Amino acid sequence: MELIFWLCLASILYVYFGYPLALLSGILGRRKAIYRKHLFPPLSVIIPAHNEETMIRKKLENLLSQDYPAEKMKIFVGDDGSTDGTPAICRSFEPWGVHFVRSESRRGKSALQNELVARARGEILVFTDADCLLPQNALSVIAQNFASPDVALATNCATILNPDETGIVKNEGLYWKYERWLREAESERGLLAMASGSLFAMRRSIWKRLDPNVGDDFALPLRVVKAGYRNVLETRVSAGTQLTQNKAGSMLRMKMRIISKDLYGLLQNPSCLNPLQVGRVAIGLWSHKLLRWAIPYFLLGLLVSNVFLAGQAFFGVFLAAQCAFYLAAAAGLLIRDLESRFPLSVTSSFCLVNFASLLGTLHCLMSGKAGQWKTVR
Repeated sequence: MELIFWLCLASILYVYFGYPLALLSGILGRRKAIYRKHLFPPLSVIIPAHNEETMIRKKLENLLSQDYPAEKMKIFVGDDGSTDGTPAICRSFEPWGVHFVRSESRRGKSALQNELVARARGEILVFTDADCLLPQNALSVIAQNFASPDVALATNCATILNPDETGIVKNEGLYWKYERWLREAESERGLLAMASGSLFAMRRSIWKRLDPNVGDDFALPLRVVKAGYRNVLETRVSAGTQLTQNKAGSMLRMKMRIISKDLYGLLQNPSCLNPLQVGRVAIGLWSHKLLRWAIPYFLLGLLVSNVFLAGQAFFGVFLAAQCAFYLAAAAGLLIRDLESRFPLSVTSSFCLVNFASLLGTLHCLMSGKAGQWKTVR
């Protein structure tokens, strides 16, 4: 039991502290410069939408106001069986060159993206969510990354526009800051293997049709890695988004769905976990994704083994600390005004994220597919 305890504790500490320190120390590689310059390759902007009537007009106006040359940019919007005014709003933009595709029934985000890309002809494919707005120079800045011949995908990290709405949103904002730093460190060292659905662009030559059960923002970066190219994080621009998953229940469902589809995508690409095939990127995937998704299993192992070892002084104190932590998390979830209970909300958000990891991994492994894309408004 003592071996299990120390193995579980070491795994948890490695994921949250050891891996970031390994990146900082240079053990996993030194920074690699990204060659950028102003260029304007033909772009095809891909936007899937489902029940986005409150945002889709702003989104399309936002794209049409980009400083990218209009003759070099085509916008493709796909409607996935919306039951609101989304289709009518999209059609009203057709005179401005927006290409609209309507699906009467729900097909899923990836299936819709497959159809839109089949109609697109741009050298660079730009994927962006319907519920986020871009800085006016976003497309011109992100296109600069493709001046480097080894770069096949460039992504951003979104900015939360309602960071103080609830304790759940506040803590998610802290997580996004940590995640942004981690992805930037990976990008600088050629280890990045994920993107943000809010905005990323990739070379069309790398594109292949998506499996309906995987997400574009993970499956496509993995495809880039397998092809021997580089994913990079563009930090000079950031998409703005309102985080509508502002309660524990909606946040749990969103994270469970994301983890389930990302794990499915990774299992479909096992070579990406092999350092002999993709080099240090595999270490990044094990550390940043797979072991992080395994944290709830390590936490359970840590708690159960601690119970059996509680007769020894050190382990008894450690068990008391674990119990206090989980009680604080439970209190944080039960107190409605989470914003004024910040320490409690941190513990509850930590447990919520790891409970989502538990449910998401189990869902993927037991059902063999991810959850359905669903808009929350």
